[in-house]
Parts: sequence; C-alpha cells; structure tokens
Amino acid sequence: MGKSGISLAFGTRQTYALDLKYHLKNPNLFPIKTEIALPPQTNYQDVLIDSIIPNPDNVKIDQDGNWLAEYTLSPSQVLNISLIGEVNEMLNGRQEVLTSVGQANYVKSQKYWETNAANIKEKAKSLLTPEEIYQFVVGTLNYDFSRASSKKPRLGGSAVLNNPTSAVCLEFTDLFITLARANGIPAREVDGFAFTNNSQTRPLSLSEDILHAWPEYYDSEKGAWVMVDPTWGNTTGGVDYFNTFDFDHIAFAIHGISSDYPIPAGGYKIDDTNNQKDVNVTLTKDFRPKQEFNVEVSSKTSLLPFLKNKGEITISNNGNSIINASNMKIESADLSLETNTLTVPAIPPFGSISIPIEFSQQSLTTKEDTIKILYAGSTFERKVIISPFYLNVWFLGGVIFVIFIIIISIIAGRPRSISFSR
Repeated sequence: MGKSGISLAFGTRQTYALDLKYHLKNPNLFPIKTEIALPPQTNYQDVLIDSIIPNPDNVKIDQDGNWLAEYTLSPSQVLNISLIGEVNEMLNGRQEVLTSVGQANYVKSQKYWETNAANIKEKAKSLLTPEEIYQFVVGTLNYDFSRASSKKPRLGGSAVLNNPTSAVCLEFTDLFITLARANGIPAREVDGFAFTNNSQTRPLSLSEDILHAWPEYYDSEKGAWVMVDPTWGNTTGGVDYFNTFDFDHIAFAIHGISSDYPIPAGGYKIDDTNNQKDVNVTLTKDFRPKQEFNVEVSSKTSLLPFLKNKGEITISNNGNSIINASNMKIESADLSLETNTLTVPAIPPFGSISIPIEFSQQSLTTKEDTIKILYAGSTFERKVIISPFYLNVWFLGGVIFVIFIIIISIIAGRPRSISFSR
C-alpha cells in the first residue's frame, strides 16, 4: 500500500463516447479494396456504432472478433473516415467458449512471439501458470520512458527478455504472450485506448495518438478470455492488474491470429495527418442500443418444377449494435427446401451477410406461394409464382428455338434438281 496506494472501482459498468478518425490513401493507378478496424464487441465491452461517414461497403468479423470495415478506393483517392459511437466497459468479462481447435490458434509461434527461441523455452519451464508469468514480467522488465517518444522498433518477446531494461507496453505484452504460448496457454494482444490521468504511473505508448497494449489469456475453467496489464502492474508500483481489472481499457483491435494486424484506430495516418489527433474518448452516460435489420430474398419469381432452384438470403444490419448469432427458419407450403433451419453468424453494425439457399417444387399447376423467413424475432415474406415447365417462358422459348433449328435443317438438307440448260 505504501508503494502503490489504493485503487477503487465503483459499480460494474462505465460508458465512453468515441469520436474516431481514419485516413486512407490509394497511391496506385488502379482501384484497391482495403479495410479499417472498428472498435469490436468483446467479452469485456459492448459497442455501438452510431455513424460511419462515408458508409463502408461492408463490415465483417474476423477470427479474432475484430470488426473490419471494407472500402473500395479509386486510383490516387484519399479517404477520410469519421466514426461516432459508444462503448460500455464491464468489470467482469462474459464467458466465451473456445474450442480446442480455436485454442490451438493462440499457442502458435508468431512474429514477436517466438515460442521456439532458446531463451523463451528455458524460462517457460519454471513459469507454469498465467499468474506466475504475469509476476515474472512485472518484476523483470523496466519501463523505458525514453522509448515511448523515440519510436524505436518493437523488440518482441525473445529480444526483450535479453534486454529487459528497454521495454514499453508492447514488450510487456509480447513477453507475457510468448511465455504463455510456450507453455501451451492461449494468449493474445489487445490494442486500444486506456483512460489515465497520470502518464507516469499508467503510461501509454503505442502510436501518435498515444494508445496502449495489454495481453489476455484464455482460462479454460472460466471459459473466458481474461485481460491483464503487466505494464501498469510494473509502473504503478504494485497495483494488481491480474486478479482485478478496471473500466479504463477500451479495445480497438485484437491480435491473435496475427501479431501485428489489424491496425487499431489512431494508427491510420497519411502525410497530412501525422500530427492530427484522431482518437477522442470522453465519459458519457448515453448508451442506447438500436437493433434494426432488413432481410431480402433474391431468387427467380417463376420457379420450375422438379429442378433445384437457387436463391440467396441477404441480411443487412441497419442498427447501431451487433446482431448476435442465431438460427433462421424458412417456411413454405409448396416448396421443398434443402434445409429449413440456417445458422446465421453475428453481424456487426453496417454489416451484411448473404446465405445461399436451394429449393424445388413438385407442382404441375400454376400457383402462388410464399417463402416465410423467421429471424431474430421478426418475420419476412417473399411471394413466388410456381409454374409448370410447359408454361415457363424459357421452356417455351427453348422449344420454339429447337423447332426452328429442325425446320432449317430439313430445308437445308432437301435434295435439289437443276436443269442442264439452266
């Protein structure tokens, strides 16, 4: 207590308002597709995206849970993107089931996480639990405040273990992840914003916008990712950032499958914006999720019997909050569906997903049918015309064409007699 003082957290949640800027440039003479990382929903935070200007082509979720907004840039185009939203931080993380296959992705050796390095393998032998690794990193590395402003290159876990006196938050994070993975403990990196009013006891040092990095490990018994902060555990003189966390860490990007991608908000700079502040975070009480979505069915309105008719269901998230993964049911009186229940993955705000469907019908009479879709508590309908093959315009056109070819062939093949005088 004499070294670190007392840390107090009141309540179970804290909400922040986000005002973020991203800057993209296409230096090529041809169009390109690129993406930016939006603040994602994690087991510690809920995120609302109220607006993105300009709107992205789509927003998808990668294996780490990052929300990646896709854009198409014309040749030589400069694009400035503005995001307004809120994030609700929770003191205790939610459960998140990670399969054995999923856990295997987070123990692999990566750039900056060299689990096969001799010094890492040797040190990992004596550090068998996440807490032992945390205490070792906190007690071994020294925070180098000069590196925070000098922009020296990232060292990685193995190199900083050999040079423990020159570390910033990335090195504290890299060493924890490397040692954890070397012992088969799933671990990954979180990059984002940390709310602090004392840069000496709780420093930030990730980019021009002074972001922060910290690790998290997967606890199989709890069934959840657990965030820890060995950097602040070191610089505060002993505040416990292993057993108890805070409301001050906002995730902008998660690095697990890759150790350096995607880039978090605040890192999208071009020449004219290097000195511009692109990350603005303020306290707020306003957190109002709005769930709106649209479902469209694209298929032929006139269906052929006894054949596979292909179509597509597109779900667009028009609200400001994520639509969690759920099942979709499809009902029809006369159509035979390949499957009546589809699993729809989570869709982030401004995102959409298309799911292929197949169906057939057995009727030989013309009739109207309705495809009914039940999804997320709502019902959507699409009317289709079922027509027998002999009344279908394509079938009739094909028959007429075949008859025409036969007639031409008969005429062309008929023997002709020509008189000698002629």
